[in-house]
Amino acid sequence: MLKTNQILEQNGLNWNVKKVPLLYTGECQPDAANGLHSTDFYGIVREDTNEVFATVKESYEPTQNHTIIETMQEIAGDNDLEIVKAIPLHGGRKVVVQMKRPNNIIDIGGESTEQYVYAINGHDGSSSLKFGFMNKVIFCQNQFGWLSGNSFSGYRHTKSIQEKVEQLPSIINFTDQYEKIADLHMFSNESANPSLVNDLVDYLTNTDRLDLHASDISSRKQNMIYDMAHCIDTEMYRISHTKWGVFNGVTKYTTHMKSSPGREYGKQESILTGSCGKMNEKAFNFLKEY
Repeated sequence: MLKTNQILEQNGLNWNVKKVPLLYTGECQPDAANGLHSTDFYGIVREDTNEVFATVKESYEPTQNHTIIETMQEIAGDNDLEIVKAIPLHGGRKVVVQMKRPNNIIDIGGESTEQYVYAINGHDGSSSLKFGFMNKVIFCQNQFGWLSGNSFSGYRHTKSIQEKVEQLPSIINFTDQYEKIADLHMFSNESANPSLVNDLVDYLTNTDRLDLHASDISSRKQNMIYDMAHCIDTEMYRISHTKWGVFNGVTKYTTHMKSSPGREYGKQESILTGSCGKMNEKAFNFLKEY
């Protein structure tokens, strides 16, 4: 197993964040030093680049990258897992750590699928430390991730965060992952007809084509509808005419065609925390209830 410093170095995460007081300029007053006034806010700053990620209040305490990696190392050791990747999203505003079991490949509807566990820590104040799971279909690399609903899934960045992080290895469980996998197996045994596909595409694109004339739908949305429907048709033909085939069509669209931030790891960012992930989750819930 790689050491914490090796993981940090290999993945561009060997840096810290610091919380610094924020000052503002204003009309010079006797109590202002050099025209700067104190505030009740602080900036979360990446030390090696001096980039300001967020503004926070005094109670916020940053969790350093090495703490996240060390915690994940402990979780990995306690659960027969291995850290396989750690990536900075949006310049390090969020950090994702990905782990897997030795035998992490399962078969769903005839498709070999890799299973992963991941942690996300937000340095930008947008989220607390959270854990989740991800599946990746090996043949086409379609990806689907979701956050865990267990009690350990999120901790606020307060002064007690370090103590809470230390408790995580003893309370991690995989209930959410098992339940999602069971649902996907169920999808592979349930047939899908054209009405389901049309209803799903309309739902995901917020379009009612029965009530709208083609000329009333923007070119951008028409392209979106065409691309999504094409991905679904392709995957249903390749896999099966089942809900599993339909779901793979949606994840193919979000993984390979849907727009995402045009920066390094932008697609992973969108799948885990952005619009691609939200669309995948909407499709999953729709198919489960249909």
